Amino acid sequence: MPLPLKGLGIINITKELAEEWCDRRPDEATDIWTHRNCFLRQLSIYLVNLGYDSYIPPRVFGKHDNFIPYIFSDEEIQALFEACDSLVLFDKHARSEIIVMPALIRMLFSTGIRVGEAANLFNRDVDLDHNYLVLHNCKNGKDRMAPISESLAETCRQYRKYRALLPHNSDFFFVKLNGCRCPANSFGLWWSKVLKIADIKQRGKVLGPRLQDIRHTFCVKSMVQLAKEGKDLYYILPILSTYVGHQSLAATDQYLRLTSEMYPELLSQTDSICSYIFPKLKYK
Repeated sequence: MPLPLKGLGIINITKELAEEWCDRRPDEATDIWTHRNCFLRQLSIYLVNLGYDSYIPPRVFGKHDNFIPYIFSDEEIQALFEACDSLVLFDKHARSEIIVMPALIRMLFSTGIRVGEAANLFNRDVDLDHNYLVLHNCKNGKDRMAPISESLAETCRQYRKYRALLPHNSDFFFVKLNGCRCPANSFGLWWSKVLKIADIKQRGKVLGPRLQDIRHTFCVKSMVQLAKEGKDLYYILPILSTYVGHQSLAATDQYLRLTSEMYPELLSQTDSICSYIFPKLKYK
């Protein structure tokens, strides 16, 4: 909805205009409402910096998101891999993404990259000689490299061998049976089938674990492994944050809190590593 002009003839956002714009609309989602407020606030700040007399609305905070992502167990991950390998196409559907599922799901679990980042990979971005991916136009606006294991590289080699038999209609790495690109939002149907085959049921009103939960699983399991190795997770946190492409440590820190809730005994062991930095004080 455009900002109501109200007959304004000068560059100025009045308090009344701002309050009308910032009013929450019926049935409006919290994130959309807070984003609208944020956009107007930043515009007003910009106008003030340019010397205009503009009203800066107060910052609006949405409710705290208490959604807990689904963390797959090792047994569930193996079941998902086997389910991907068992997929069968019952009719000749050239726009199907079935061929990419075994490699895609393994890549997401092994690297923690976003589904969109995987879908945006070009053939040239998947270096299977030196085992790394080049990710472009990531969520933070930067490109980055992601090393991959030899086992994942071998899976990608097998996929690439079959991909070469498809029509060459795209330079993207993940393509449909007709050789065209697979958009990031095109895997939902096959993901639901994979969950059903793996016997991973939905949780309440949530229609099964999401594809995004694979990324959460990667981060949590990475931290669990580091904790088992006796590493100080707060020391490792910047490395993991850079690897998964977060703009700030705060984004990765939520995974640390989730890990502490699920594996308190592991993090209590790692606490002793740096306990000498803040010694216990004796009060008289």
